[in-house]
Amino acid sequence: MSDPLQSIWKNQSADAFAMSLADIHARARTFQSRVRRRNWIEYIAALFVIAGFLAIAVLIPSTMIRVGAVLIALGAVYVCWKLHQLGRAGSKTELDAALSVTDFHRAQLVRQRDALKTVWRWYLAPFAPGMVVFVAGTSFEPALQAPLLAQVGMFLTGLAFQAAVFAGVALLNAFAVKHLDKEIAALDQARAV
Repeated sequence: MSDPLQSIWKNQSADAFAMSLADIHARARTFQSRVRRRNWIEYIAALFVIAGFLAIAVLIPSTMIRVGAVLIALGAVYVCWKLHQLGRAGSKTELDAALSVTDFHRAQLVRQRDALKTVWRWYLAPFAPGMVVFVAGTSFEPALQAPLLAQVGMFLTGLAFQAAVFAGVALLNAFAVKHLDKEIAALDQARAV
């Protein structure tokens, strides 16, 4: 015996998915604006990281802490360079000059998705050496006069905290990749109609 509601649901006509060119253009402008805003936030945060860790490198007498701080600052510089290289926003001029707004928007979505897929390599990994050295420097500082077991515990706790932060960043970016994949699929579906 078939369910009458199920047969009504199966037999209903599906409306064709449609996205107008104006919708695509608006989405492209909004997306580029979000990418630009995200990048500026990242650049400003990196300036604070660089300034803060360079100040630590100058003010703290421990060589290991200084080396870790300089490595973290260099990691932030590298991340900014890679962000500009991999994840920069398309300009308004590029959008206006595009022969196909749809192709431009799709290419930008793919570029951002691909950058976010590899965030662990260019965004997280550059900080890892500096963080390990910095945490080791703060944990094993002779001035602490702590027992070795306590120092090892501080070191492992610091590394665990950093690993949790890195995992959280990677997870957030994985969610963003899924969202961009959905946007790309919706755009492809609109192009197919």
